[in-house]
Amino acid sequence: MEILGVAHNDPEIQQAAEQLIGSYGWLVLLAFLGILFKDAIHKAAEGLLVCVGKDFCNDDVLYISGRQARIVRVGFLKTIFYMTDRGTKMIVPNDRLKLLVIEKKLPLNGGFHYLYKGGEEGYEDQKAIREKMKELPKLPDGK
Repeated sequence: MEILGVAHNDPEIQQAAEQLIGSYGWLVLLAFLGILFKDAIHKAAEGLLVCVGKDFCNDDVLYISGRQARIVRVGFLKTIFYMTDRGTKMIVPNDRLKLLVIEKKLPLNGGFHYLYKGGEEGYEDQKAIREKMKELPKLPDGK
């Protein structure tokens, strides 16, 4: 038997090594498989967070590094975007989404892109529009 490049013919050492591997061999195998599948487990966890989360939904229009894109599908392992400027699709693994610069317009502020402050020009016009919107009848679904 050879251990660390040194030949050993002692039967006691050989027997002890066989008992050690027999008793704890499954732990070594389990640790090896854990290291081997660590990335797969990490990617699956990231994918689950993206799927379960409400940050990205199908048909959302957003901007990736300044380029307009539409989400075609949010999957467990990858998200597919349609890039409107080139008419191409871009497939991004979900664990790589955090590396992208993603912007999304939010439907807040009553549809205004910018809410003017009290002293700014345009504040009064915006205030008047908001008052008119309050007077409109509500739809049956409450919107």
